[in-house]
Parts: sequence; structure tokens; C-alpha cells
Amino acid sequence: LMLEANSDLTWRDVQGVLAATASRPHEDSEDEWETNQAGVRHSYKYGFGLVDALAAVTAATTWTTLPAEITLVTATTSGAALLDFDGAEHWVESEAAEFGSSDFIIEGVSVYVTIEYPRRGDLRIELERNGVSSLLTDDKLELGSGYTNWKFTTLRHWGETADNGAFTLRVADRRAGSGDDDDLGSRRRLDDDDGVLVKWTLQLYGHD
Repeated sequence: LMLEANSDLTWRDVQGVLAATASRPHEDSEDEWETNQAGVRHSYKYGFGLVDALAAVTAATTWTTLPAEITLVTATTSGAALLDFDGAEHWVESEAAEFGSSDFIIEGVSVYVTIEYPRRGDLRIELERNGVSSLLTDDKLELGSGYTNWKFTTLRHWGETADNGAFTLRVADRRAGSGDDDDLGSRRRLDDDDGVLVKWTLQLYGHD
């Protein structure tokens, strides 16, 4: 319907229209709505909200096509030790260098993470900026060991400018008993520091 109203729309424009015109049928506390620095609201249950077809088609008729997509990238080396859960959560935080591009408008964010850890499914990984957190992964019961340049994405910073604060990666083991591994018939005990946040790369997708 939107493309019938405006055939010049790209997939990025369609995404932008939907984000701008979606309605929020529920705004209870359990819906976990977050409002970012651009005033855009997002929920893990509803995304940007419920699609409003009439509002989207109406907006599409006057929508200004987004300029070419550009990216900004920064790499961060950490080396911080990750501790096994022992009844308390031991959060490791790593802050990326801030971007100075005030004219850069964010559409999406990708995070490439390298972590050495015996059981990656025990880890909770978050990306935070100005009090807005994106849950990248949490307690997935996966048996794989660590992450190597693993890509996560979030849209929670849609519309913000690149220079509006630093991004912080937060990682912790949150599963009790994760020091034991009986899944393959073997039993071993992990040292408290048997893991490390090696490095991570932050990539912003957006436009001038």
C-alpha cells in the first residue's frame, strides 16, 4: 500500500514510515517501552508499535526519501575478565569511543562481539546509551563456547544523532551453577576468571 502511494520509497524509507506512524495499543509497565533521545519509543513486545495502515500510507505520500546509507565504525579492545556466577552478578562494562558526527542520524546499530567463555548461553549481553538499553542476548541454554565476531543488532537508537553520548557494552554471567558442565557426560569446574571480553566493534547505520 505504501509503495502504491509512493513508488520511490526504499526499504529504509518503509521502515522509517512504520516507525514514525505506529500506534501503541498498550503502555503498561510490563510492556517495557523505552524512549530514546530522539523521542522514539520501542518495546520488545511491540517493536515500534502496531502498524497503522492508513497513517503509514498517508505519511508515505509526502515522505522525503532518505539519502544514501552511510556507516560509522569504532573498534574497542577490552580484555576484561568475566567471572562465573557465584550468587552475584559480576558485570563487565566497556565503553566505546564517542562519535563526533552531529549530522549523522542513526537508523540501526550493529555490535560485533568477541568473547572467550566456556558456555556462551550463560551470558547476558546489553548495549546501553543514555539510559536506553538493548538486550542483545540472555540465557539461551546454548552449549557453544564463546563468541567470535558475533553480530547483534538493535533499532532502539533510531533517530538519534551519532554524537549524543557514548555506547557501553555490558556483559555478565547470570546462570547459577554455570561452572559445571554435565551435558556431554563430563564434569569440570571452571575458574572464576575463566573468560574474557576480548573486543567488540560498534557500527552505526544511518544518513546525513
